[in-house]
Amino acid sequence: VSGGVSGGVSGGVNKLLEFIKTNPNFKANEISDNIQIPLRTVERWLKQLKDENKIEFRGSPKSGGYWSLDKK
Repeated sequence: VSGGVSGGVSGGVNKLLEFIKTNPNFKANEISDNIQIPLRTVERWLKQLKDENKIEFRGSPKSGGYWSLDKK
């Protein structure tokens, strides 16, 4: 059971990371709208990616957005 659950989560996190790589400077609510994932889930995944130093938030809370830290 846990394999299916964690597999789905990491797949979603990877989908989110790919979206940020191709669409930098989006805020959490804009990402949620674009990839059709609930905002709370997106926020949880964003925190996970920030904790892993894969993304960062740049700019002010009002006009900033998320950027990938991947060097590729």
